[in-house]
Amino acid sequence: MQNASQISTTFLLPLVSSVFLTLLTMPAVVRLAERAGAVDHPDERKVHVNVIPRMGGLAFLVSLLLIPFTMLDVSTTTQGFLLGLFIVGFTGMADDIFQISPRFKFLGIIAGSAMFLVMSGTAITDLGDLFGSGDIETGWFAMPLTLIAMVGFVNALNLSDGLDGLASGITLIASFFLGGFALSIGDYESLMIDVVLFGSMVGFLYFNSHPARIFMGDTGSLILGYVLACLSLMLLQSGGGEVVSPISMGILLGLPLSDTIYVMVRRILRRTSPFLPDKTHFHHRLIDLGLSHPGVVGVFYGLICIYGCMAVLFAGTAGWLQSLVLAGLIATTYLVLMNLERFGCTFSLDDEAEDSDNPDHQNTAFYYKMTHILGASIPAMTWGIPLALLLPVLSLSLSGGNHIFMITVMALAVLLYPWREGGHHDRGWSLGLLYLLVFAIIFEVNSSEYAWVQQYMYVMTALLFFWVVLKLWFKRHARIFLTSGFEILLLLFSWLTPWITGRFNLLSDDTQATFYLVCVEAVVFLLATKIVLRRQPRRNRQLLCSLLLLAGLTLL
Repeated sequence: MQNASQISTTFLLPLVSSVFLTLLTMPAVVRLAERAGAVDHPDERKVHVNVIPRMGGLAFLVSLLLIPFTMLDVSTTTQGFLLGLFIVGFTGMADDIFQISPRFKFLGIIAGSAMFLVMSGTAITDLGDLFGSGDIETGWFAMPLTLIAMVGFVNALNLSDGLDGLASGITLIASFFLGGFALSIGDYESLMIDVVLFGSMVGFLYFNSHPARIFMGDTGSLILGYVLACLSLMLLQSGGGEVVSPISMGILLGLPLSDTIYVMVRRILRRTSPFLPDKTHFHHRLIDLGLSHPGVVGVFYGLICIYGCMAVLFAGTAGWLQSLVLAGLIATTYLVLMNLERFGCTFSLDDEAEDSDNPDHQNTAFYYKMTHILGASIPAMTWGIPLALLLPVLSLSLSGGNHIFMITVMALAVLLYPWREGGHHDRGWSLGLLYLLVFAIIFEVNSSEYAWVQQYMYVMTALLFFWVVLKLWFKRHARIFLTSGFEILLLLFSWLTPWITGRFNLLSDDTQATFYLVCVEAVVFLLATKIVLRRQPRRNRQLLCSLLLLAGLTLL
């Protein structure tokens, strides 16, 4: 297996290329969708209220076709993947523009999936020891079973595309865990495709996060289902069942699969078409409980991460044990949901409401004095956060390999930052990018060769945490715990990445320990940043420029 620095260098270019290519292609895709009439009109089943162009999946189709083709040896597996991708993508575009019948759409999915399976020779030859009685061999039924599984999963992800950022976020998280599996077994062909998929979703979420400016449409949802299915099968083939097994993939993708099966069975029992759209999906039921649109997406992100963590944790264990884990996860998920519905629980939180004074202290002079002092400290903290990092940054002596990572983070921050900053969507992205910069800087700082730097970071983080606690105690700032989908994804990835690398022993012990430490310190800085900025675009840009300067200093 290549070492960590070689892997990061090899796959950084396709990652950055896929992000930028998706971002740069999207404006042209929006214009094309509008001219072709591929727009989504609101109705009683949908949650959006404006006419929004769809067919956004065309932007990441370009990345998924071009980048693997140029950066991989074109094996028969790669050829089958690309040809099948083209067929599935073309089918989705036809549906977005012409609203083709479900029959023709299924024929396109079947044709694309069959192309991949035949050319790659991939098939599920056994299901593993699901019941403790030995491996279940599929025999002559291997290829038909694999085709049914692929088509079923593509349809499952297609049906899950019901909220802004939902299907793309699910794919982003799933590709993260699939990348961990690919690294663990040394399958770099699958990893290359996975990295491109991951980067494409980052670029697409910039336009698709709530409130979405474009939908992926069937072009996107069919492509994502197809690519995830192909990656799962490629990993099954190369893993040999020792680390990656069919049930491992079932755990990882269990939530969208169980949701689709549940909805379709329910429709059949009610004697309606299983393909007839309605509002009985898991995300619709969460909305009925009173959760906001971002709240529902955040719950889904969290659940997918739990399923993914269980898939990684139990990877390589007995198939029957993994079957129990999957059954337990699905049963727990739906039992909690049904009990919330049964007892009439509702959730509502106005993320635009103003913070209110603490009623337990609002009549005391001390409370008002502390509130005034802490409020006056916010402008100073705008400069205090970057200044706290200045001294350790100046002490850095970095190797050339780290420069690539920091330059990439800086480029993403400049490109994706919403400089005009209008609504809630923009604030979420600005805070997320600031957190990404802080995380990268703190990681580099904690890699310093000087022992005092780590002690200094302990003290600065403790002081900053104390200030955050005071602000929360003397003046309610509940909104700092309300995060956008982009922030949630960054937090999840920053915490899950060291766990994944530790689970598969991908990094040295020292680097692993640094990873965990950075996660704790970066979250404290994020909370402080959210308090400081609070609807202040000028402060956002001021802090961003300060952090970009600090990041630039690490390159010297």
